[in-house]
Amino acid sequence: MAKGHMRGGKISGSHSTVIDAAQKVVKLAERLPEVTKVSLGYIKNGLPTGGHHIKCAPIVGGLRVDVRGTHSKQEVFVYTNDLLKTTKALEALFA
Repeated sequence: MAKGHMRGGKISGSHSTVIDAAQKVVKLAERLPEVTKVSLGYIKNGLPTGGHHIKCAPIVGGLRVDVRGTHSKQEVFVYTNDLLKTTKALEALFA
C-alpha cells in the first residue's frame, strides 16, 4: 500500500488516505482491544503552518478525533467500548 494510505483490519471508510499526523493515531487505535472500528473522514489541506495536535469529542458509540498536521487536518472516527481509556491513549500520543 502506498505511503499515506491505510485499509483493512478495523479501518473502514470510503477512502484510504491518511495524513502523516493521523497515521500514528490510526495505528494505535487499531491495536487497542476496546476499539471496534476506525473510520477515516475528510481531509482539509492548505492550512497555515501549525503544530500537530488532536482534539477528541464524544459521539454515539465512540469518538470524533480531529487530527491537525503541519498544513492539513483530518477527521477520524474511532468506535470504542471504553471511551475514557481510548481518549487517554490517543491524547498521550501528542502530549
